[in-house]
Amino acid sequence: LAGVVASGKIPGPRIIQCGPIQCQTGGHGHLAAEWEPTSDWSDHDIPGLRCMSLLSDGPHEMRKNVRETFRRGADFLKLCVTGGVVSTHDKLTDTQFTVDEIEVAVEEANARGTYVTVHAHNNEGIRNAVTAGAKCVEHGSDIDDETAKLMAEHDVALVPTLAVVQALSDSAASAGLPESISARIGQMMQGQIDGLLAARNAGVRVGLGSDLIGTDQTGRGMELVLRAKVETPMDALVSATRINADILGIADEVGTIEVGKFADLVAFRGNPLTDPSIFADRERIALVIQSGRVVKDCR
Repeated sequence: LAGVVASGKIPGPRIIQCGPIQCQTGGHGHLAAEWEPTSDWSDHDIPGLRCMSLLSDGPHEMRKNVRETFRRGADFLKLCVTGGVVSTHDKLTDTQFTVDEIEVAVEEANARGTYVTVHAHNNEGIRNAVTAGAKCVEHGSDIDDETAKLMAEHDVALVPTLAVVQALSDSAASAGLPESISARIGQMMQGQIDGLLAARNAGVRVGLGSDLIGTDQTGRGMELVLRAKVETPMDALVSATRINADILGIADEVGTIEVGKFADLVAFRGNPLTDPSIFADRERIALVIQSGRVVKDCR
């Protein structure tokens, strides 16, 4: 899909993708039913279009799977190094992958001039990933001052994802989540906010994400609204633009308005820096320019 969009055959955003995520058997990302044999997991894939995750147990499998991930066109790697909210076989306090396993993925990413990011909630899993050489942490709902300091020392970025927590809190029942999983959501929002503030205080680069997956992608602007309640609207905007571009390794192309960079611009009806709710109001978007080409103009 990323290649089709890049070719211009169908409209879409600039997609920089990690391919299938890497997870351990029974870890976050291995969303099979308990009765399903692990050997059947790959049967869910749709070659060339969809692959949720590759299961790696041990450094050898990790190396083979991340090489396969790059073969399929991944730009970077994503590993699940702790349990997750929407998981059926683990807990948020679980650590996943050993330092040795993570180091293999980092080694392969370095060989291709790219990086590893990790899904991580608890501090132990984050510290394992930082020690192994990962360069970004996503979610970080348990980051304390000590872990934030370690991340800063190793220039590891943080990408909080408040919008998905808000979405699940608003509609956990309608999303079909069992009660055991719904109970995990309550601690996530404040945990990510506290982790964000600890990271900022330590000097960590803080980007902006949403973790919204599936067909409904209309709520991504809510991340900016939620972040603007925690810090200033300008801080949220800089995270979504300049810092995100830096994390993704494309800061020389986009992220700021400078001579020589692609013109990626959005114009709002109103000032979101004084009224952050505008960030999530699609009707207030008057103009979108992507790589110098006007793709929406409602002026």
